[in-house]
Amino acid sequence: MSDAVSPLREPLVAGNKTHSDVTVDIARHVGVRPSWAWWAVFLPAVALTGVGFLAIAQTVTQGIGTWGLNRTVGWGFDITNFVFWIGIGHAGTLISAVLFLFRQRWRTSINRAAEAMTIFAVMCAALFPLIHMGRPWYFYWILPYPNNRGTLWVNFRSPLLWDFVAISTYFTISLTFWYIGMIPDLATLRDRTKSKLGKAIFGALANGWSGSARVWHRYETIYALLALLATPLVVSVHSIVSSDFATSVIPGWHATIFPPYFVCGAIYGGFAMVLGLMLVTRRVMKLEAYITTQHLNWMCKILLLASIIMGGSYGIEFLSAWYSGNKYELFTFMNRALGPYGWSYWTMLSCNVLIPQMLWFSKVRRTPLLMAIPCLSVTVGMWFERFVIIVTSLHRDYLPSSWTMYFPTMIEIEILAGMFGLFLSLFLLFTRVLPVIAIAEIKGVLNYARPGKGEHADDGHDDGTETPRAVYTSPAGRRCLLSALRLKKAPPAMQRYCIAYYPDEHGLLSAARAIRNHGLRIIDCFTPYPVHGLPRMMGLGTSRLVWIGAWAGALGLAGGLVLQVWTSNYDWPVRVGGQPFNSWPIFLPVTFELTVLLAGLMGVGALFASTGMWPGNKPPKLVGVTDDQFALAVALPDASMDETTVTAILHRAGATEIVGGDTLR
Repeated sequence: MSDAVSPLREPLVAGNKTHSDVTVDIARHVGVRPSWAWWAVFLPAVALTGVGFLAIAQTVTQGIGTWGLNRTVGWGFDITNFVFWIGIGHAGTLISAVLFLFRQRWRTSINRAAEAMTIFAVMCAALFPLIHMGRPWYFYWILPYPNNRGTLWVNFRSPLLWDFVAISTYFTISLTFWYIGMIPDLATLRDRTKSKLGKAIFGALANGWSGSARVWHRYETIYALLALLATPLVVSVHSIVSSDFATSVIPGWHATIFPPYFVCGAIYGGFAMVLGLMLVTRRVMKLEAYITTQHLNWMCKILLLASIIMGGSYGIEFLSAWYSGNKYELFTFMNRALGPYGWSYWTMLSCNVLIPQMLWFSKVRRTPLLMAIPCLSVTVGMWFERFVIIVTSLHRDYLPSSWTMYFPTMIEIEILAGMFGLFLSLFLLFTRVLPVIAIAEIKGVLNYARPGKGEHADDGHDDGTETPRAVYTSPAGRRCLLSALRLKKAPPAMQRYCIAYYPDEHGLLSAARAIRNHGLRIIDCFTPYPVHGLPRMMGLGTSRLVWIGAWAGALGLAGGLVLQVWTSNYDWPVRVGGQPFNSWPIFLPVTFELTVLLAGLMGVGALFASTGMWPGNKPPKLVGVTDDQFALAVALPDASMDETTVTAILHRAGATEIVGGDTLR
């Protein structure tokens, strides 16, 4: 629905775009022949990816001795890259889930690309633990599954196992969240494309999406559930990653500030990457009307706020080291700033704190070329932050005799470059096979802050215009309509119906209100985006799907606790770090991740089961309901009202076409 117009608000979409314009502008990039500029970036990115995977192959065949690690510095570029890419993946969930829960509508232009960035970044991050195993073909040993090697289970107290469970859950929920949000757009591409192969692929992925208001009602419930689950997931994943360091006793790592410090840093680096990608995408794909300077301005403000928080975190670290009176802790931080790796510390500080201060100026926040400077600096700075935390805390430990330097080998540098190439290659492919902006969500905010939009006269009186004649479908068409309406039980044999098409949501709402006031039954409505207020007019109550997700979460919570308590206390009791066998607080990370995982997956499964959506399901043949048309299906009374009266009611609300019939069989 349209919002009250205020001079302080700016439209979220520039220009007088229509719903059809949105479909054309965004979908026209899908499946077309790439430009020379796209190839000029894609081919070098693929070449970098190839170099990286050749380096990985050499590492796997020869061992991690090909890296520059030594007895003192056992972690180097590999863990640095792992933590960096996990952090990059956080911004996608923040933009999609957190901003959705806070009803920040400007997220609609950037959430799809941010979600894709999350998937690709986590894929890059997941490679490094596999490489570091030395024998990656045994990766499944980290899974807690019954085996034939005797009574043997994974160590549920280990932060490294928490990493595996948290990242797996985060990837699964993020991928599910991305796909669920894309289903309406996949249906739009299915109805738009003329290629048989394209229709088959998009049709299978769209699961027979029809734009039904009943489906939209349940869809929004599950989407909100996934957003609610993903929000604490953002905090938990990087908090668990930080525990790899914070649970140790190494000076510079053993700090309670690490969880919030890591989470803020992840959001900071991820936002910089998203903003940088959006600067290029909007220019190359000519999407300036949808990713406006106002969107960039808001993102720059978040980036500026994060830079201030990060600067404060760096200061608190030094303050804590000094105030603690621990000479080893103080030496570690002094060594970071003034030691042999001091150049990396000051690079980090300059890139993450000093350069982003240019975003205080409004001109910088509204000039894309100037925005690129802090975006690039933060990306570089956040990588150096992870390098500083890991290497400078290790290379000089308690024994001066073991002090040494760490120098990455060419293999490590090639793997680093290869991951950037992989990330860029995946993102470029994404821009060519899927819509880079959420089409349905953009249509929902199209009239935001537009004067004169959303006003629809409906005084309940006939305006004297000739009522259009109902067009009766063929028997084949009536069978398609029965499928379209998705009725659980077919109505009586002589039940009459009609479907009215409207050019906007306001006409549809007016017609639904009039139909309900006259005591007629609304079978269903079909819209290209969710129309708020429509489920209430149709008499739809609160969806029960959220309770299915809640019970599934409770099952995951109970299952996670039972599994860990049984294995650690009874089946494989091993004393770890002097902790008791039944140390329930340390079981919470895995329990929480299993709770989120089962709640999300079972909720989505319930959505598909309750709406009849499954791969290959044929969509209803309703013209334009995934593009710019709004349809209302009404069951006509047997004799209490003349059909001409019903069509007149629908016409007064602005119907452009009315299609009807005398039977659904």
